[in-house]
Amino acid sequence: MENQVESSAVGSTTSGLAAAPNGAETTLKRVLVVDPHPTLRTVLAQRLRQDGYLAAAVSTAAEAVALCDDLTPDLLVAAELLEETTALKLAAQLRCPVMVLTARSGSEPVVALLDAGADDVLRKPFGLEELAARSRSLLRRSRSGLQERVCVGPLEVHLLLRQVTLRDQPVELSPREFALLCALLMPPGVVRNRSELLRMAWPPFSGGPRSVDTQVLTLRRKLEQAGLGEGGGIETVRQQGYRFSLDTIPADSGSTDSSRAAMPALP
Repeated sequence: MENQVESSAVGSTTSGLAAAPNGAETTLKRVLVVDPHPTLRTVLAQRLRQDGYLAAAVSTAAEAVALCDDLTPDLLVAAELLEETTALKLAAQLRCPVMVLTARSGSEPVVALLDAGADDVLRKPFGLEELAARSRSLLRRSRSGLQERVCVGPLEVHLLLRQVTLRDQPVELSPREFALLCALLMPPGVVRNRSELLRMAWPPFSGGPRSVDTQVLTLRRKLEQAGLGEGGGIETVRQQGYRFSLDTIPADSGSTDSSRAAMPALP
């Protein structure tokens, strides 16, 4: 099975970033995914193609350099550590923006990678929709800049550092709880069913409806304990799913309109 995925991934890269006919290459963005895991890189490239990008996936830096001999990608999405090099060194060689995928925990590695030149850092495990949204933000960067912080009332979510504060006090969340909170805040007030939350906050082929219910329960408890009120702002909508209710958030730190405007757009 792995060999089949590997062949499919490499085969698709020979034309994945190639110039489109009739001058279409002037409008379509090129994204190159470099990761040693065959299934992961294939799934990521397929998701990026759904947003209309010319996406290719390879396993090594050498393959990436060979593929980009004549064409520079608009964005590189790469594992932090590659065979004989790193994502940052490869991005410098290709002269393109880079989103680094790291398996290291804590904020220190994220800060170090950003200071070293990464345009964005995404910690594993992550949801496909989070990667897609961050990719869209990076590819719009020259026009609108990368949104680093989202504010909803007294609640602040720092996207790059994966940190949450409530009235300037830190709220400790697990990576899954953080991803779930982001999904509920995109934008706040919108009802998300369990399937949507799985797609947005869980890695491919993992989790189930009960996993969503369990994580919502723990997220609610932590937000309640932090002082966000009953239910932590998360409401259950009967036979539909969950939503983050703006009605329960005190209006002492920013308005509803501004918080909605700060949310990265999802398809």
